[in-house]
Amino acid sequence: MNIPGYDAWRLQGPDEQPDPVVEDCDNCGGIGFCADENGAFACPECDGTGEVEASQEEPDGDYEYERRRDLVEDKP
Repeated sequence: MNIPGYDAWRLQGPDEQPDPVVEDCDNCGGIGFCADENGAFACPECDGTGEVEASQEEPDGDYEYERRRDLVEDKP
């Protein structure tokens, strides 16, 4: 089977600068501004964008199990 463009797509590498995964800022609720008795100001956590880079998720149990299993199997 010959699919036009498949080989070029398959051989290309990952994006050089993938877009970061973002989530709403917890400090400002995603609106980008905070307020106090002096008035509104840009959120210091997200610099007024309302978004922050998402934190890495913890590895799941299967990953941890397999990692420990592989460490034990690799030892002589």
